[in-house]
Amino acid sequence: MSDAYYEREAVKVRRYRWPELLLAVLLLVLFMSGAIVLGAFAYFTAIQQRLFIAVPWWVWLHSSPVRLLRNAVTNSRACRYYYFLLAISTLTIIFVFAVVALYYVHLLLPIIVMVSSFVMFVLWLTGLIKASIELWGPLGSINDNCVRYVYNDDFWGGRNLDTLARIQQEGVCNLWKTTFALEMVSTFLFLWLILMSWQVISRARRDY
Repeated sequence: MSDAYYEREAVKVRRYRWPELLLAVLLLVLFMSGAIVLGAFAYFTAIQQRLFIAVPWWVWLHSSPVRLLRNAVTNSRACRYYYFLLAISTLTIIFVFAVVALYYVHLLLPIIVMVSSFVMFVLWLTGLIKASIELWGPLGSINDNCVRYVYNDDFWGGRNLDTLARIQQEGVCNLWKTTFALEMVSTFLFLWLILMSWQVISRARRDY
């Protein structure tokens, strides 16, 4: 009777160590940015629909407050990319939940985060460029209308429909600038996630 000896070869498993606190902060800010941009452009879309932008507005709407709101807030060219920003905001929220779920089950691979972050970076950069053109563009841009009809206008106030329209104008003009800032933040954070994923891969290769 012969004894059998088995040698078990040790298998080294490559472990990816993510900076937990930094990753959590980035995902939280991305979630907040995506949610705010999603809500803001859903609100802008509702305004477009309520103002009947698809038809000549001067035929259907004659009141002064509506004209002010339409001139300073909406832009017929801007509605073309509303749904694009709604889509990438939704994808950002899904991305955050997916990363959290994969991290929870210890399956968060940096290559997956890197590729998906690059795709989201390109999408947000595209939306940011389009938003910058519409918001800060030449004569007739959203900021130009806001400055002309809201910020540099004469004194207004009182209990009337004009005052309510001006308050609405100022709020939506500020919301446009807020969404533009959040688009820049989201673009930068996805670029940061790409670099973070590369650092995680490099650290794992050194420790392997």
